[in-house]
Amino acid sequence: MTVSPNSRLPELFTPVLINAGSSPTPLTLIDTEVSRHDVETPQDKGERALARLYAQGLKTASSVGQDPREVSVTDIPPASSFGQLRARLGDILKSPAFKAWAQEKQLDLSQGVTLDASRGTITAKRAGSVFSFSTETREQTVDVHSFSAWPLLQNVAKALAGSGNSIKFETATTARAADIAQFYGHTLPFDPSLSPSEQDASITDYIAGWERKDTLISDAASHPSQAELERHASKLGDQNNRGAVVAVIPKLAADAASSIAQDLAAATRENPKLNEDEYREVSWQSYRQRMQEALDTPIEIDPTSSYARDHDLKPGVAVTLRDYLVGHGLLVPKTPSELAAIAQSLASPPPLSPEHGNMGGALSWPTLLSNKDQRTLSRVIDDALKNEPQDNLLEHLTHDLNLDEKTLKDDPGRIIDDILKSSNAQAIGRAAEQAIGEIASPEPISDWLLAALYASLDKQSVFTDPSFSTRTHIAGFDLNSVSGRSASYIRKALAHHLIQTGLATPRTVDLAVFILLSRKAPELLVKDIPEALVKGSHAWVTFTTAVARIEAQAPGSTRLMTYEQIMLRHELAPVTLADLMVEALAQTDGLKDWGRNSGLLGRNAEDKYSETKMNDVRFEFSKQVSELNKASNYFAMEAPDLHKWALAEIKQQNSHLSEEQIKEKSIDTKDAGFLEFPGPYSLLDIFLNTRDHLKDIDFNDYTSRNESIDLTTITFKPFSRAELKSRFENGLDLYFNRIEAAAQAQTKYLISTLPIEDREIIEHGKISVGKEVSVNTNNSGATNKATTSGSLVVRSEFKDRDGNESTHTYEINMTSNTIKKRDDWNDIDIAPLPDEFRAGIGSTYLEPVAPEGNYPENILQASSLYTVNDTPNSYFSDKTGYIADAMVKNLGIQNFATELRGQTTFDTESPFWTKAELFVRGLIPGYNAINNFIDGKWREGLVDLSFDALGFLLSGVGGAAKVANTGVQVGTTLAQGAKKLARGAIGALNPIDPVGLGLAGVQTGLEALDRHSRTGDKNGSRPVVKYDVVKTFRDVDSATIGKANVQGEVEDVAATQKNGKWYALNPVTKQPYGLPLKDFVPST
Repeated sequence: MTVSPNSRLPELFTPVLINAGSSPTPLTLIDTEVSRHDVETPQDKGERALARLYAQGLKTASSVGQDPREVSVTDIPPASSFGQLRARLGDILKSPAFKAWAQEKQLDLSQGVTLDASRGTITAKRAGSVFSFSTETREQTVDVHSFSAWPLLQNVAKALAGSGNSIKFETATTARAADIAQFYGHTLPFDPSLSPSEQDASITDYIAGWERKDTLISDAASHPSQAELERHASKLGDQNNRGAVVAVIPKLAADAASSIAQDLAAATRENPKLNEDEYREVSWQSYRQRMQEALDTPIEIDPTSSYARDHDLKPGVAVTLRDYLVGHGLLVPKTPSELAAIAQSLASPPPLSPEHGNMGGALSWPTLLSNKDQRTLSRVIDDALKNEPQDNLLEHLTHDLNLDEKTLKDDPGRIIDDILKSSNAQAIGRAAEQAIGEIASPEPISDWLLAALYASLDKQSVFTDPSFSTRTHIAGFDLNSVSGRSASYIRKALAHHLIQTGLATPRTVDLAVFILLSRKAPELLVKDIPEALVKGSHAWVTFTTAVARIEAQAPGSTRLMTYEQIMLRHELAPVTLADLMVEALAQTDGLKDWGRNSGLLGRNAEDKYSETKMNDVRFEFSKQVSELNKASNYFAMEAPDLHKWALAEIKQQNSHLSEEQIKEKSIDTKDAGFLEFPGPYSLLDIFLNTRDHLKDIDFNDYTSRNESIDLTTITFKPFSRAELKSRFENGLDLYFNRIEAAAQAQTKYLISTLPIEDREIIEHGKISVGKEVSVNTNNSGATNKATTSGSLVVRSEFKDRDGNESTHTYEINMTSNTIKKRDDWNDIDIAPLPDEFRAGIGSTYLEPVAPEGNYPENILQASSLYTVNDTPNSYFSDKTGYIADAMVKNLGIQNFATELRGQTTFDTESPFWTKAELFVRGLIPGYNAINNFIDGKWREGLVDLSFDALGFLLSGVGGAAKVANTGVQVGTTLAQGAKKLARGAIGALNPIDPVGLGLAGVQTGLEALDRHSRTGDKNGSRPVVKYDVVKTFRDVDSATIGKANVQGEVEDVAATQKNGKWYALNPVTKQPYGLPLKDFVPST
C-alpha cells in the first residue's frame, strides 16, 4: 500500500454519534529514547532487530549498486512500532467489514493496495469477473470515505506514512526500505549522479549516523508510544464488534417483526371480537416479548476491544446484544424498525470535519470565551488596524491575496488557509495569545485568528449581551426578514447587507459570507439546494434539523455535502440519546421559523416563545405535514383497475385457467345480439360485459374455438360480478376524491410558499378567482375555446398600510407546480365570457370559477392588515381553502370521469377509467418527463415527483428534472418501499427536556449543538447538553476527572496537564482546548 500523509490535517478523530465503539483518539506522538541501560521492553527489542535488518539490507544493496529505496526488508519484527502498525493496517484490510466494502467496490486486495490518506482514496487491481476473457487487469481508484472505519484506517495509515509521501502495502511483514525510512523520519541518501563508490560511501555514512544507537528512532522526529499502538488494536477490536453487531441485527429485526405479525394474527383468530384496548395490550405484550428475545442474543466480543477491556471480559466470552448497546450508549430499541435503524447507523461511515471545522476558531470551543476575553480580542483587532488604511480586518488580511472567483466558489477554505499563513495574521494571532493567554490547541494562532475574523464581522452578536437572538441575526442581518426565500436569495441578501454596512467590500463579501455562515447558519452553505426549498417551509424544518445533526457530529462538514447527501443521511434515525436531543432541539429552532412564516408566532427579537405557543406550533406543523404526506401518497396511488380485479376473481374461481386463457379471445356467442360488440370474446369480456350482473352466466350459450378452454369446467359464482363492480365503483370514487384532496393540498402549499408580501396581498386583498380561456374564431364564425389544464387565476385588489391601491394577478399551475405573478393579465377582467366573439381573431379571457359549497359571505372581501400577527397563516386560511376548492372545481376530474362513463366503448378494449387515470397523471408535475424518458416505468418516478410536488423535496433536483437529465428510473413503487424519505415526512417531535433527562449518556458528538452561542450568551438558541464525563473519557489515558468553575458554575470536567497547567478536554476530539482552567481540582 502507498500512503500519502495529509499535512493539513495534523489531527483526526472519529465522531462517534453513529458508532458503537468509543471515539478513536488521534495519534499522539511522543519522543522516545531507547537506552540499553533502561529495562528493555519487547518493543525496544523489536526496534533493535528492525534496525539491524534495515542496515543489513542497505549494505547489501549498496554493495551491488541497487537503489536503496527499493530494498525489500522481510521478516519485520512484529514487536517494533513499525511492525505493529503494519500489522494493524493488515488487520483492518483483512477485517470482514473492509473485505465486504472492497467486494462491493470490486477491488482485488490480494495484490496490494495504495491508499492516499489525504484525499481519502484507495487504488487496487479491479476484481476479475468470471465472465471476462480479458487477460488485462486494470487498477481503479475508489473513494474510501464510505468505509465505516475510515477514520481508524486513515489514522493508522498517516502514522505509517511518517515523514514521507507514500507506502505501498502488500504484507505486514515485508516493506521497502523507503517505507521504513519515512516512518522513522529518515531521509535515504540517493543521488543517481554519484558513482557506485560515492553512493556506497553515502550509505555507509548514513548508517553510521544512527547505528551506534541501535535503533531507527530519531531524536528529531516524533514517534508513537506503545500505548498508542495498543489503542489502535483496541479500536480495530471495537470495529470488529460493530461489524458483528451489524451482521446479526437485520435477521433479528426481521424475525422479530415476523413473530409479532404471527402473534397478532393468532390473537385475532382466537378472539375475533378483540376491542381496540385489548388489541393494543396484545400488541404491547408481543412487542415486549419478541424484542426481549432479540436483545438477549449473545454477541461474541473481540478480546482486544475497549469494551472487553472495560468489562474485564475473557476471550470467547459473549454478552447480550442489550448489554452491548447499553454499554455503548445506544438507545435500547423497542420495535424491530428501531433495531434495524441501529444496524444502519453503525454501518454508516461517520461525517468528518474539514480543516478548521466551522471556521469559528476559539468561538467554537465547547465553552465560549468569556465576554471579558472577547472584549480583549476586540482590542487586539483594533490595535492591529490602528495604523492601517483599512478599518476592516478581513480587508486588511486579504489586500495582498488574489481572491480568485472560482476558488471562492468551489473551495473558500483554501483562501482561509492562505490568510492564516500570512505574516499579518500570524502577528495578530500571537498578539491575541499574549493578551489573553496560551491555549491548548494544535493550531493556537489559527484559533485566535478565526475567532478574530468572525468577531470583526459580527460584533453585535459576539461582544455584548444583545437584546436580540443571536440565532436569528448575523452581523446585524435579520434572518426573519427573508422568510419564504431560497438559500441562494438569502446569501445574496446577506452579501448586500454586508456591503451596505461597510463590513465587506464587493471584493471580500463572498469570503465574509462564508466565514459568517460556516458558524452561524451552515445550512445556507450546503451544495445544490433546490430553489423550491424556502426558509420557513415544512421542508426547511426537516433540512435544517438534518444539518444540525451532522454539524453536531462533525462541525463544518455539511458545507462539503450536497442537499441530497444531507437528506439521505438524515434517514439514519437517532440511535443515541445525544443525537435524539440534538434532533429535537434543532427541530424546535426550525419550528420557530415555520411558526413565524405560517403566522402562528409573532415577531420576537429574543426568539423566545412560551411552551404553550410552541405546542400549538407543533400541532399545526404535524397537521400540515400529515396532510401533505397523504396528498403525496394520493398523487402516487394507482387507480382501481377493473380488468386486473376481474382477472384475479376469475382465476380465484377457476384455478385451472391461466391468465392467457382468461384473456384469449376464442369464444363465440350463439346469440348474436347478446353482447354489443362482435366477437370472438374472452372470458374476461363475458365476465365484465354481460348486461345482467345478477344472473348466472350460462356457458351453453357460448362455444370455444380453443380446445384447451373447456367451457363446461368454468363457473362464475352468483353475484360475484355485481360485487366486484360495486367494489370497483366505490374504489374509483375514493380514487377521484383523494386526487381532489391532493390537488387542494398542493394549491394551499403553493400559496404558503410565496414570499410574505405576496401572501399578504392574497390574504388581505379583495380576491376573485378564474381560469384562462383562449378563444379563436375563424372568418366563418366557427369558435374554438381552450383552457389550460390545471391552471387557476387569482386576482387581488389590495390596499397597503399607506392606503395605496394596486391590482395583482397570480397564476397557480398544478402541472408545473408553480405560482407566479401575471402582471400581463392585470387589465383583463375576470368576467363571464361574451355571448358572441369577433370573427378572425384570437383572444384571452379570464372566466370566473366558483367552487361548490357554503362559504362565509365575506370570504372574498378585503381584510385588515393590522392583525395580531403580521404574517398570514396562508396554508390553513379560509381564503386559501376557497382558492383550493376552486382549483378542484376547475380541474373537473369528476365531470371528466362522468363524461367518459357515458361513452359507448367496450370495457375491455378502452376502459374509461384508464383514460381518467391518464388525465389525472397529466396533472402531476413532471409526469410527461417520466413517461417520455422511462419506458413503461412511469409509476416508479411518480412517487418521487408527487413527493417533491408537496415540498418534501426528495433530492437536489426534482424527480422530473432527474429523469429528464438522466433518462433512468428515479424511484421504486410505494409497494416496494419507495425512495420517499420517510424521516422527511415526520411531524413535530416531542420536546425534550435536557434537565429532565439528565446526562446525554456515553456517546458524545454534540460539540456544535449550540453553534450560535453557548452559555456566554443569554439569548442563545438552545441549552448546552451536559455529558457523563467519566464514561465519555473512560478510554483517554491522559484524562483526569475533577471539578472546575465553568461560566460561573462548578461542573465535572475532564482535563489534562500541559506545561504545568490544566486544560479541559473536548468531548468530541478528546483533545485539550481553550484557556487554562484556573481552579481545577482533581477528584480523589
